[in-house]
Amino acid sequence: MSEPDDVDTPHARVEREVTERAFRDVFATSAGKRVLFWLLEQAAIYRDAYTGENNDTNYLLGQQATGRRLIGMLDLIDPRFYPQLLLDIAELKALDRAAAKAIAENEAGDDDDADYV
Repeated sequence: MSEPDDVDTPHARVEREVTERAFRDVFATSAGKRVLFWLLEQAAIYRDAYTGENNDTNYLLGQQATGRRLIGMLDLIDPRFYPQLLLDIAELKALDRAAAKAIAENEAGDDDDADYV
């Protein structure tokens, strides 16, 4: 996508509008939010970049720059997207933990029943 300070040509405007619409569509679903957050995690945005080794640190800084560009795009489209993403992901992770706990309890209950057969 073109940067906001690029020449404002009809092509650039259409490209921005299409990309913005695509981001809004992705952000509208839980699956899309999971993918966005996964991409940010892969971009090492939540990790310290310093590793003690120059090349490794520079590599992580490059990954983080990509993550910051993604956050910047979310902010450009709607400044509420990124903060809302963090809140929504926390809620989704809580639901995942509850589902995993229920599955584990159900499996443990099934194991107990096997002793009585």
